[in-house]
Amino acid sequence: MNESTVCEAIAGELSTRGYQLDPEEYRTDLISAGVNSVNLVRVLTALEELFDIEFEAAGFFAEPVTVERLAAEIIEHAARNVTR
Repeated sequence: MNESTVCEAIAGELSTRGYQLDPEEYRTDLISAGVNSVNLVRVLTALEELFDIEFEAAGFFAEPVTVERLAAEIIEHAARNVTR
């Protein structure tokens, strides 16, 4: 699993809900990019199922939610599970 593949998967989930992001926008806060909170939660739920992870709900939205941030969290989770 690499960052590019994970970013594409996240962008694909966003696309199924009508949000098109170019790779140049992967650092953009998704809420600022027009993704409403309901759809963002749906995307997060789909990503949790796809990558078999669970995002920490407490404080999750304290920082901007970007494609790059989500990808980093998914990859970090995968790396922790490989070393177990």
